[in-house]
Amino acid sequence: MLLTKKAILSLVSMLIVWITPAFSQKGSHALGEPILTDSLSTMFIPSRYTETLSTSNKLASWGNYYANILVYDFKDDTYKKLFEKDTFIEAFTSGNTYHAYRSGADTKMKNLTTNWVFLLVKTKDTNKSGRIDEKDASVLFAVSTKGDRLKQLTEENENVESFASYEKQGFVLVRFQRDSDNDGSFNLKTKITT
Repeated sequence: MLLTKKAILSLVSMLIVWITPAFSQKGSHALGEPILTDSLSTMFIPSRYTETLSTSNKLASWGNYYANILVYDFKDDTYKKLFEKDTFIEAFTSGNTYHAYRSGADTKMKNLTTNWVFLLVKTKDTNKSGRIDEKDASVLFAVSTKGDRLKQLTEENENVESFASYEKQGFVLVRFQRDSDNDGSFNLKTKITT
């Protein structure tokens, strides 16, 4: 029997309730809305920072960031964390979520292409301030829609401001800042390159 997208998403919502305790560490994370990446065989489930953690971390409370992403494979009934340890992954933009499907919208996120998912990630404290914040570099990563083949596309001395995927033409346009003064900090004064 073939299930519809809405039926599968309802089942996944129940699955989230079941696996949440396995990935929550002392109440510091909560699972977000599932994101379908490829024809219903794979789903990305964001792990979000909760308010208890975010009170000590301004980036988690002010920004829209995931701590990690769980990759769930329907066919094998398996799941895994995308990144080995938690980091700051900029939330996907636009409406390919459970809520969008429930409302009838079918808009594609800028992060998704047919074969790849693009992620902006703050992986480390590049300016040595003692915490990851808005002045640290955002690095562009790509991972297959199946959740494997994670690749870092830009260097940690480059801050990715934005990107746009032109799938039909076969390229991604990246706007970034280079750390020309080698201080590891990125702000409005840092030169932008496209």
